[in-house]
Formats: sequence, C-alpha cells, structure tokens
Amino acid sequence: MTLCRLSQGPANPDNAGMCSHELQNYYDRNTAPFLRIGSSAGGHAIHRGLWATGVRNGREAAEHVNTLLAERIRACASGPPRLLLDLGCGVGGTMFSLARAFPRARLHGVTISAKQVTLARELAQSQGLQARCRFSRANFEELSLQLRADAIVAVESFVHVSRPERFLATCRRHLAPGGVVLIVDDFLDHPVPPGAHAMQRTIDRFRDGWRVPGLCTLETLDAVAVKSGFRRLYAHDLSPLIRTHRPRDRLVALVSPPVRLLGLTRHPFWANVVGGHALNRAIREGWIRYRLLTLGRRDTGPGGPGRMPEA
Repeated sequence: MTLCRLSQGPANPDNAGMCSHELQNYYDRNTAPFLRIGSSAGGHAIHRGLWATGVRNGREAAEHVNTLLAERIRACASGPPRLLLDLGCGVGGTMFSLARAFPRARLHGVTISAKQVTLARELAQSQGLQARCRFSRANFEELSLQLRADAIVAVESFVHVSRPERFLATCRRHLAPGGVVLIVDDFLDHPVPPGAHAMQRTIDRFRDGWRVPGLCTLETLDAVAVKSGFRRLYAHDLSPLIRTHRPRDRLVALVSPPVRLLGLTRHPFWANVVGGHALNRAIREGWIRYRLLTLGRRDTGPGGPGRMPEA
C-alpha cells in the first residue's frame, strides 16, 4: 500500500499521526482517486515505479518491486513458500503478483480499509485467484490471525505504524520458523542535523502530506528489531531506480507552492501532491532512501549469525 507514509525514532506522542479509525476512513474515502493518480500503470497498487535495467515501460516499472520480493523470498527459503502474509496489502496488487510467482502458495492480505478489502476480493475473483488469496480488514499493529507465514511482506505500509515494535511483534506472532520479513519503504538517510532548515521543512511536508508519523533511519529500525528478536539479513537501496524528473513531477513542483499558500492541503488529494513533491526532493537530495530490507528472527532466522552489508 502506498501513499501515506513513520518519524525519526519510535513513536512521538506529539507526532502520532491519525488513529486507526481516522486512517481507515482516509483510505475508504481516497483509495479510488489514489489508484487513478498513482504510478501502478494498471497494476492495482500505488507503489513507486522502479526503472531497473531492462524495464521498458510504466507497467514493468510498477511490477519490478514485486519481482524483487519474489527473488528475495526464493533466496531465503529452503523451498517454495506455502503461505505468504501481506501487511498493508491495499487492493492486492503485490499479492496477485506473488500468487503468480508461487503458484502453490496461499496468500493472506491485511488492510485497515473495508473499501480496499472489497476491491481486493473483486480483483481476486476477476483473476481466478479467490481460492488462494484472502483478505482481512484489521489494524496490523494489533493483528492476531491463526496462521504462520513463510514470508511476510510490507510494501510502503511499514511507515504507517505508530510504533515499529508493535509491527515487529505482529510479524513475530505470525512468522513460521525460518521465515523472513520483507519491508520496502522510505527511510531517513540520517537524522536531521541542527540548523538544516531546508531538510527539516521538506521532511515535515512529506510526513504531513502523506500522513507519516514515524519515518525513521535504518539504524533506528535495526535497534528496535534487535529488541524485538529480529536481525537484519539484507538491505538494498532502490532509490537510484526511481525517476523524480518526469513531466508530471515538474508540473507538481510548479503547483505545490500555491497549493500550500491557499491552504488546499486540508484536502487529501492536494496533501498527497505536496507530500509527493517533498518526497521527490528528499530522494534527489539523498535525505530519504527507498530501501528493500529482509529481517529474520534471531533464534531461527536464515542466513546464520551476523548481518549482511547493504547492497
């Protein structure tokens, strides 16, 4: 799920973002327009397009993150996965792609939006995947399902959680022995230094526009992961694969200042526009990195002791 984005460090009571009920209403009202203006090119998701070598068009760019997830799952698993869990599944775009990559797997998606559950079930039916893809409406910080997944994925949804330790506790409850957690999301490259006013303004506009109360550094996540019984196995910076100078990006750069001056950011559409413009600048400046991470449980996780360096 894309579109709203966590802050430097664990939850800040002065920057707690929307409560779960408000977030549910936000997505129930805005999923349809966000899908129309998102970059998924018909892929039933609002994820960033990744323009890797060999990617020829917008649809392939939107699908590339799912290709990378499937590759990481194969690299970490001792065999084909039997059950995959998607936390923040949106309307199912990533799940459908993984269902095609792993034709014997069952998949379960969780979203806080009832509207997204309805759309996801309709899309699964239209693709003949309803028997293998199931969807639940729930707050994944408080999730308790009777299942253990071989892999848990969270694409552009981790940043919505109010406390990273709650997200990781959910993963621990639902991860099978030897399973992995895969996160694709935005992370601060480094804490905002004192006096770095341009960086602070840009990060704040991104956080406010995309409803991200807890954007954090990779080091912050690592520290919380260790306390939660996980360790980082893999990290890869996908930021160089994002195009931030498309024609529509230049248009957004022109309209964002008057939108802010007119106070239009109280409307979700315009808040998303301004937040997206801030995110593009933060990525160009190297202030935010779009990363693919793999976490394993410290007691049973794959890969042996230690941590792989960032690719």
